[in-house]
Amino acid sequence: MHKNQAYNEYTTGNNRLRKWWHHRWFKIICISIIILIIFSVTLSLVLKFVILKPGKPETITTTTPAPAITTTSIPTSSTTTVTLPQTTFTSITTPITSTSTTVTLPQTTFTSITSTSTSTTTTTTSTSTSTTATTTTITSTLTTTITTPEQPKWKITGSMNIARSDHTASVLTDGKVLVAGGYSHEKLNSAELYDPSTEIWTATGNMIHSRHDHTASVLTNGKVLVTGGFDDGGLNNAELYDPSTGIWTATGNMNNTREKHTASLLTNGKVLVTGGYNHDQLNSAELYDPSIQMWTTTGNMNNARSGHTASVLPNGKVLVTGGYNHAYLNSAELYDPLTEIWTTTGSMNTMRSDHTASILTNGKVLITGGNNANRLNSAELYDPSTEIWITTASMTDVREEHTASVLSNGNVLVTGGGGNGFLNSVELYDLPTATWTTIASMNNPRRWHTSSVLTDGKVLVVGGSNVSPLSSVELY
Repeated sequence: MHKNQAYNEYTTGNNRLRKWWHHRWFKIICISIIILIIFSVTLSLVLKFVILKPGKPETITTTTPAPAITTTSIPTSSTTTVTLPQTTFTSITTPITSTSTTVTLPQTTFTSITSTSTSTTTTTTSTSTSTTATTTTITSTLTTTITTPEQPKWKITGSMNIARSDHTASVLTDGKVLVAGGYSHEKLNSAELYDPSTEIWTATGNMIHSRHDHTASVLTNGKVLVTGGFDDGGLNNAELYDPSTGIWTATGNMNNTREKHTASLLTNGKVLVTGGYNHDQLNSAELYDPSIQMWTTTGNMNNARSGHTASVLPNGKVLVTGGYNHAYLNSAELYDPLTEIWTTTGSMNTMRSDHTASILTNGKVLITGGNNANRLNSAELYDPSTEIWITTASMTDVREEHTASVLSNGNVLVTGGGGNGFLNSVELYDLPTATWTTIASMNNPRRWHTSSVLTDGKVLVVGGSNVSPLSSVELY
């Protein structure tokens, strides 16, 4: 009986111990499951809202009057750090603003756009584990400066002492501009000098003869040779201006009386005079030698012509184009100074007189406008290497007796002339794109004026006529 009692007590003790361990293991398992669930939920939240949360790109669009620029800033870097600390859930979001500043000055717009980043920090803490997740999105700071170049404008500068048209203008070696002769209700022999540094005109010595529709050439020695023109009749005389003394002296007379002719300074220092008018159109040509101050005849052109152009090509030859000889001409010919012979070259696509010819920086020759019973806005290019003419874009306005100046950037500035009345319109020929752009107009309509490219790159437009002769002068 004692044995049975002892056994029963032992059995009862063992059963109690087993039950105690079962309860303890059950609690441990439940607690572990709860911890695992909490950890899983926490990890899911961290992955969903912190680590895998996509950064938002920021787009900034800036529009200025001209040109319009759109700038897009994309997040450039992202840093993610994950550790496992304690359970406190803290979310800190710092919003940042974008600042856009626009300052507008005359003709120039400056736009500055600065964008900074949004930073988000999340901290999670639990009893046995801790998680810290930091996501930082950095948007690069961008500063954009937009500068719209100021469009060149026309400025009135000092007026001449005498109004005149059909005159000549020559840029001297000292940078001053000599204007000589012309017409102002009478033929003029007066001359005056423009000083770009003071923008003032001063009278200089008078020519020996009054004249208009003459030519003026700056020689290699710095003197200015004036030839022919019209007074009470055609002239064959020539005279020299010495800038060092301001005095004109007679030099040898040409062999032929002529007006509306051309004069070209050759690479050998001589001056070639071609064509013109003396009761009829002329085909004669002659050479002036500054070293002996004498004229000699040279080969005649194939066609008589006045109102034509003459251009000294980079190879030293002279290209003569168009003009008038009882009919408008499209023919062109080349003078070779080595042989003194004229040869025909390709004809222009359009007959024209009173047009312009400009030697471009690429060696080609640009012809603009003129008239052939109708005023023209067409333009064409001559290629010396092929001797072929091709049409290029037409000007906006028809015009004759205008001017064309090759600027320092290679573009060609065309001003005024006669079109639908006297013109103050101005157009630019862009060499790279072969297109014309209408730009700011001159202050005064004018034709029979002159345009001179100064040593600083500005263009001086002088005189001309707008029903009456003008003394006004403008700078571009």
